[in-house]
Amino acid sequence: MLNKNNIFHDLIVEVRALTESHDPSLLFEDLHTDSLDGEYHFTTSKKTLFMMSRVIEDSLRIHKKRCTLYSGFQELSRFKEHSERYAKLAGYADQIFIIGIADSPIEKVADNVHILTKNADIIRENWISIIKNHNIHITLIAQEVPSREHHERYVGFYTNSKSLTEKAVNILNDNNILSDATISGKQTYFDI
Repeated sequence: MLNKNNIFHDLIVEVRALTESHDPSLLFEDLHTDSLDGEYHFTTSKKTLFMMSRVIEDSLRIHKKRCTLYSGFQELSRFKEHSERYAKLAGYADQIFIIGIADSPIEKVADNVHILTKNADIIRENWISIIKNHNIHITLIAQEVPSREHHERYVGFYTNSKSLTEKAVNILNDNNILSDATISGKQTYFDI
């Protein structure tokens, strides 16, 4: 069962409703029609989430130096094994923001890779990968669902909708997760 207090709960429920309805016009009273400005896919597959995260990250190479990437890593210790990959991706990105709880110090990755930990506990249960600029909007948002079993389970979506991408970034901003957006070229590390 989804945590209704999760900051992305309503957005995930909205996309689930869009994907489950064969006729989205029936949902117009409950949904914002601007959410229909792209494709959207609801998923519970961890393999799909992992693959789409990679697709989003790798799209930086196609749009060299024009996009910003936002990646959630629950705890920074989970980012450590990906830091080498992100150092390479930094050469293709305008800016990269890594969001996670400060459970482990992170060495400087690149001048345009910023580590944000302020209020990262709010998104601890989420899988987040967002790439955007003025023309490109690709988002993956998932919520971890508590399970009696030992493996993680997620419920979420991926989309190229400008509207849904803007909503996701606005949720991060509204919850002061991106509130310490950094000056270009400055590494930021906040203790919580």
